[in-house]
Amino acid sequence: MLNVIEPGPLLTIQDAGRPGLGRLGVPPSGACDSWGLAVANLLVDAPAGAAALEVTFGGCTLEAIETCVVGLGGADLGAERDDGRPLLRGTAHRVPAGARIRFTGPERGLRAYVALAGGIAVVASMGSASTYAPGRLGFADGRALRAGDRLSPRRPGDLDAVGSVWPVRLAPHPADTCGPLGIVTGPDPDAAPDRALEALVAAAWRVSTSSDRMGLRLDGPSLGPGNEIVSHPLLPGAVQLPPDGRPIVMLVDGPTIGGYPVLGVVPAADLPRLGQLRPGDEVRFTPLDAEAGRAQSRRQRELLDRAAATLRADAIWLRLADRAGG
Repeated sequence: MLNVIEPGPLLTIQDAGRPGLGRLGVPPSGACDSWGLAVANLLVDAPAGAAALEVTFGGCTLEAIETCVVGLGGADLGAERDDGRPLLRGTAHRVPAGARIRFTGPERGLRAYVALAGGIAVVASMGSASTYAPGRLGFADGRALRAGDRLSPRRPGDLDAVGSVWPVRLAPHPADTCGPLGIVTGPDPDAAPDRALEALVAAAWRVSTSSDRMGLRLDGPSLGPGNEIVSHPLLPGAVQLPPDGRPIVMLVDGPTIGGYPVLGVVPAADLPRLGQLRPGDEVRFTPLDAEAGRAQSRRQRELLDRAAATLRADAIWLRLADRAGG
């Protein structure tokens, strides 16, 4: 069990989200970095989409009320124990009762994930434990975690996963990949200024400080105002062009419909990279056709599945070695 001592800028419970409810005006929510969530959970033998903590930026302190195992995925936010021992991401760590975990600040990326054995035990809302504050869905009517909140694993006392290490060479985090984000041509070219998509691809953009879990606002040259259109569905990765001419990339808590033209859509395989972008980070785009985007997503799922199988096999050997030594 973990006790929240200091939540930092934003500490929430997230899982794989609520897909398929857009017709009801409910966004998918869930982890901004689904890959980081999956890594943290798989390290502690939990389902890839189980509920875990999403730590934003750092400044967070957690205390173990009982000895437990935690899996760390996502960004490197300088996690360490209160005795100064570093806690590496991509590893399952034993945290003894009374010890504290601190996230001192981002070494790279924006969001880290903390998983407990079997996932965090929390009641689901509309089929998911994910926090969605505007809709008051998730833990404590959708609020962020605060000091004094306690989090229990679904398998209390299970420490079998201690020492598990993610096979990063087989399946590195998508955000560790350099290069531009892919973008598939959107549905509204006639509602945007001439050659707006080409201008989007040609420019270098910076993530604005006004970005959040709803979307990334990008600072850079104006592409010209987008014309208002009849509202149509949106999804994470959609790149809207609002009247000020500076694009917004939708994230997991973004609106389900919108009335600004969509210049393009970042494919699902690049969404974990979007979820780790910090204010001030540079963003570039490169054109991608829809089939290439789907192929990227298939390859990413296959990589995750192979890495999970490798992790399970390694866990068997860890347990055998532990029994032989004990």
